[in-house]
Amino acid sequence: MAVERRRSVPSTQGRVPPTKPTPSPRGYRRWRLPSLKVRKPPQLVRWDLLGVLLSNLWGAVNKIPLPVWLRIIIYNMWAFVYGVNLDEIDSPLESFPTLRDFFSRPMKEGCRKITQEGMASPVDAKVVVFGEVKAERVEQVKGVTYPLTGFLGADPATLKTSPNKKLYHCVLYLAPGDYHRFHSPADWTITKRRHFPGTLFPISPSFAKFVPNLLAPNERIVLSGEWEHGFYSLTPVGAYNVGSMTLKFDQKVKTNNLRRDFRCPNLQYFSFGGVGSHAYEYEYPIPVQVKKGEEIGLFNLGSTVVLVFESEDFEFKVKVGDKIKVGQLVGNAKATTTPGQSTS
Repeated sequence: MAVERRRSVPSTQGRVPPTKPTPSPRGYRRWRLPSLKVRKPPQLVRWDLLGVLLSNLWGAVNKIPLPVWLRIIIYNMWAFVYGVNLDEIDSPLESFPTLRDFFSRPMKEGCRKITQEGMASPVDAKVVVFGEVKAERVEQVKGVTYPLTGFLGADPATLKTSPNKKLYHCVLYLAPGDYHRFHSPADWTITKRRHFPGTLFPISPSFAKFVPNLLAPNERIVLSGEWEHGFYSLTPVGAYNVGSMTLKFDQKVKTNNLRRDFRCPNLQYFSFGGVGSHAYEYEYPIPVQVKKGEEIGLFNLGSTVVLVFESEDFEFKVKVGDKIKVGQLVGNAKATTTPGQSTS
């Protein structure tokens, strides 16, 4: 029987060993920030005060039922500001009781065509960056990198099923007006889930340019398994006001919890050496089979999806900055041949 457990995963970043604060004469704990050896501040002054707390408050506002007459006004305003295509919605606007329901709305059947070739886009999103993984650190936006080992909770070198294959990655950013559900990019089998509770920074491409390792400390759910070409993973990443993520096939995972588990090293202090380096790991007793285009889960506002996968050779059919839709072709896995070997 599979048991969910907390597990430390390796991090490539140096860590400052924890230090005990010096009590003041009155017995209160005092935290100092020396000019050279910076001690980690307590949990209460972490980004949680803004990221997690305000995201929870925003989530509570989103769940307040709206009067029917007000729903139409608010949803039309939202559509105007963020460019939502209301023709793709399969229900009248007044049928969505809350903002949250409208954000995570389903689409009208048939308005997204799933490509029959290659890998499909799992979301409506902007292509931020993609390419072959040639080192432990990969780009989160152009010129700014993040550690893949800490992000996935596993050393990329151990993920490949064959030395002749390569790892690739693709980062897709969802804007507030996008369709907020994510689908399977290919036929694959999900065998493991790693839930990294963490902080909730904004992760728009413009913000990511100024914060190194931005994707690694944010709350995320790493779904990993295999597709026909080897290792495959899809990771929905939480962000400021978007910490709540739901998996359609797994109701046990709970994200964006205001009640923090302080036993988890991620949540003890605000430190890039600790936040995002520990996960709650769960192996599915029966692997979850998903088909290309099948709905996997949803965000309750825009966020980011990261694909990391294995292939002998992969040709991307998109460009950085492209706006793509669910089901649109992202690229093709190409079989390679050795000298003297026929492709027929």
